[in-house]
Amino acid sequence: MNTIVLHQWEISPFCRKVARSLDHKGLDYEVVNYNGLKAMFAARLSPVGKLPVIDIDGQRVQDSTRIARYLDQHFPEPPLYPADPQQRAQAELWEDYADELLYWYEVYLRVNDPDALDQAVSLSMVGRPAVERLPVKLSLRTMLRISLAGQGLGRMKREDVQAEFLRQLDRIETLLPLDGWLVGDSKTIADIAVGSQLLEVVRTSPLRSEIERRPRLWAWLQRI
Repeated sequence: MNTIVLHQWEISPFCRKVARSLDHKGLDYEVVNYNGLKAMFAARLSPVGKLPVIDIDGQRVQDSTRIARYLDQHFPEPPLYPADPQQRAQAELWEDYADELLYWYEVYLRVNDPDALDQAVSLSMVGRPAVERLPVKLSLRTMLRISLAGQGLGRMKREDVQAEFLRQLDRIETLLPLDGWLVGDSKTIADIAVGSQLLEVVRTSPLRSEIERRPRLWAWLQRI
């Protein structure tokens, strides 16, 4: 039997990406949450010091993309990455798009809306004492704003960022086939990666309504 432990942070779309990849494979796994101030201990899990991390039969793997590739190598069915080289390249481009571009919109929308930030803090406090809420909120807000400023999006006007995010939604809506998937005829890492970012917006942002009113996009998200 393969013993799999997912070390995660509740509000991380990358941790949700790994959880959905494990579910896609039909693999049983245990979850260790690093919510609240316990998040400080996540740095001890790997040299990179970030979540997600999985432990599997004595092996420790970090980074959502490396984990997804590891799962496909050791548990090939059903696949996350298509066997066809062209489709695999397309899936990997979608994965990079989600991880390196969509992620920053999700962070921006979360940290720059008071209600979205409060919901994110509540999710990140599951299982933790209430006394941790204020320091967690201050730390989360500061950390994310510094990251956004360094990335560049944090220095843009809010209305410009939101307008560009809506254009991203329109592009995905246009490219999605009716009742289909982003690449090929079955769910791949492309769907899981992009969906995991957008579903965090659905969980905490008032812009959830913009996702819901795009019929193909919303129906597709229900199947991720």
